[in-house]
Amino acid sequence: MVKSKIQLRNIQNVAASKTALIDCPIGPRYHYVVLEETYGGGTNSLAGAFANVLEIRVKVNGRVQRTMSGAQLRDINILNGTAYDGVGATPNTTPTAIPIYFAEPWRKDAKDQDALAWATNKWSSFQIEVDLGAGTTPTLVASAIVDNFQPATPGGIVKVIRQSFPAVGISFDIASLDRRDWMQQVSLYASSGAATTNVKKVTVRLNSQILHELRYTANKALLQNFGMTPAASGRDAYVYDVVFDHDDLLGSSVNLEGSRDLTLTIETDAGETMSGSMVAILQRLGPPE
Repeated sequence: MVKSKIQLRNIQNVAASKTALIDCPIGPRYHYVVLEETYGGGTNSLAGAFANVLEIRVKVNGRVQRTMSGAQLRDINILNGTAYDGVGATPNTTPTAIPIYFAEPWRKDAKDQDALAWATNKWSSFQIEVDLGAGTTPTLVASAIVDNFQPATPGGIVKVIRQSFPAVGISFDIASLDRRDWMQQVSLYASSGAATTNVKKVTVRLNSQILHELRYTANKALLQNFGMTPAASGRDAYVYDVVFDHDDLLGSSVNLEGSRDLTLTIETDAGETMSGSMVAILQRLGPPE
């Protein structure tokens, strides 16, 4: 299938501290969208450019399918390899490219890569909202890689769901996650009240069966041994990534449909105390919300 590289021209309301709206044409299948951002008065770095994107929301038929800050999007991308980071970083001179992946080029199986592209032919709208920070005189350009394949049956999409949970003491449970779709990944950030306290161990139980029980170092080794880059420069230094499909096989995702219970136990070491709230970024494969 021939892939076209097109510019997304319907972009509105680009201004400092405003929400820019990108209307994506309906019909094509989307593999990738890249945002080109410039702004003035900011830090001359990739991190500064991503930080000036306060939040991105990807919407299908008016409903949000992905929510993440620019920095969280960068964490998601770099985990899969530094080649998937943004490019460029001179405010108000050279745009910074901020990639949003729908198909996932890091997967080893070409069919798995292609299967995750977003087919829009059955949708009524497809939009990307970008909350811009206070960087002055911003500009925003967007491009996409698309093809014309139109599946008869709508496929699943990878959704990115951001949730916050109370963080208490040296150990607490998260038991309120939706048990829907196929869970691929959960990324856990340091608690807001102890921002330099690492998550040292995560245990995941589904229907009382342990699926994941690793301390931070063992988990980091697992991800690196399978070609991921959890400790790459540019990522949040305190994030703990539970990756069920670390082997790049879509079938290694965890089917939550029909499950009785799902519990994450979050632990840190004695002498460290988590407090405030903890942000979790969930990636689930399933039909649009």
